[in-house]
Amino acid sequence: MTKAFIGDPHQARVEEVEFLVDSGSFHPMIPPSLAGRLGIKPIVETEFILADKRRVRAPISLAYFKLLDRESVFPVVIVDMPTPLLGVTVFEGLGIKIDPVTGKLEYSHPFGLAAL
Repeated sequence: MTKAFIGDPHQARVEEVEFLVDSGSFHPMIPPSLAGRLGIKPIVETEFILADKRRVRAPISLAYFKLLDRESVFPVVIVDMPTPLLGVTVFEGLGIKIDPVTGKLEYSHPFGLAAL
């Protein structure tokens, strides 16, 4: 678990939230109640495969994330779940990794826009 800031893409509403850290999940996922509080509105709906192999349709939107001292906007899945989840797109996009020994977050590479 880790705390991160999440908000609408324009940062009009931002909240610090406790997230489950999941290096096996691609996108971050948040419950509809949190999306509603922050004004994160669905943009498109698509199909996802959950960890238990179930296929579900869920909306995707954009959300602002700040983790450690780095921030950007990323796609987020809005799905009914008990605990918000951080996926690897946020970690990779912000240049942050999970230390497999300590479970703590640390920088993996310099942060900034890049075209490789």
